[in-house]
Amino acid sequence: MPSLNQNGRIIEVRDLPERGMSFQELEASYDQIRMLLKKDIDLLSVDLGGIASSNYSVVTFLIGCGELCSKRNVKIELKGVSDGVLSANLAKLGFDKDGRYHPKKFRKEKPESVFISSGEACYKILADAKKLLGFIGEICNSFYYLFRHPRKLDLREVVYYMDKSGADAVPIVMLICFLIGVILGFQGITQMERFGLQIYIADLVGLALVRELGPLMVAMICIGRAGSAYAAELGTMNVAEEIDAMNTMGLKPARFLVVPKLIALAAVMPMLVVIGNLSGIFGGLLISMGMTDMNVTGYINRTIDSLIPANIAESMVKSVVFACIIAGVGCFRGFESEKDAKGVGKATTSSVVTGIFLVVIADFFVTFTFPQIVLIFGIKY
Repeated sequence: MPSLNQNGRIIEVRDLPERGMSFQELEASYDQIRMLLKKDIDLLSVDLGGIASSNYSVVTFLIGCGELCSKRNVKIELKGVSDGVLSANLAKLGFDKDGRYHPKKFRKEKPESVFISSGEACYKILADAKKLLGFIGEICNSFYYLFRHPRKLDLREVVYYMDKSGADAVPIVMLICFLIGVILGFQGITQMERFGLQIYIADLVGLALVRELGPLMVAMICIGRAGSAYAAELGTMNVAEEIDAMNTMGLKPARFLVVPKLIALAAVMPMLVVIGNLSGIFGGLLISMGMTDMNVTGYINRTIDSLIPANIAESMVKSVVFACIIAGVGCFRGFESEKDAKGVGKATTSSVVTGIFLVVIADFFVTFTFPQIVLIFGIKY
């Protein structure tokens, strides 16, 4: 074993083993050096007389001492180096002639190939799609079971989530949609007054909100509130192994944890969309009265004339579709979360990002297919 000697503000290390030995046998000396370096020390002197370059345990010991000295801003002196290969290796490791140790990275991180990154991304997307299809199958099976046994549905859970996802979201929905109506009305008036078409501002605000912006803005709000909450709730249950316990007891987590949330959000989101549409129209009314000569009666009549029942039906269809996507994605990400705090955070973030992406995709398909569907029934859109 090496011997240690503290001479004032200098620590001397001698009698290092000439033959290879495990680092565990040097651990006691390393711990002593670490304790001594907590004092006011200027130099750590290590005698390497007779040490060969093949003595890897001593080299490892020196690296540990060098890291300690680097943290404490202490010089390290290597004396008696007789092996030229050892001297060259120590220089490569970061021991310089000035008594300083500079850790070096020997393994260069190569940039990952774009083909590998693309392949991994495609594989992850396909794996998520496979899991999502299985999750949708479980939900459909749960709905079929509850349709046959309606008394098995816990209405208290449905009412609870209707209150949390619907009633609590009314103020923010009204505010956001009101401001969207004001902004849309202001931008429309600014452009239309060049051509003397300010009277059509009611048509613009009404159609834009009812057909597109109203359901979409409410969906974004529900993604941030309900979707993330569902993912965090189920992710926390996954961490506590409550979902595993339900599976062990033969209970269906989708039936008890997903279906009430999905029914609740699908029931309240059309109401939120109606509230949002009315708030946005009211915002457009206020900005129109302030910037044009239009009165309340004329604006309302113009809005009613511009809207047809099919527009309102499209808004309701979008709200139900968006609600199913938001609740489903939030619960799916919660079930798939890792069993730690970081996993819950990732699941919550992923539920928001995935929900926004799928809602926009669904909005695209509904917007383009709904007019074709109503045309089948002889309704001109």
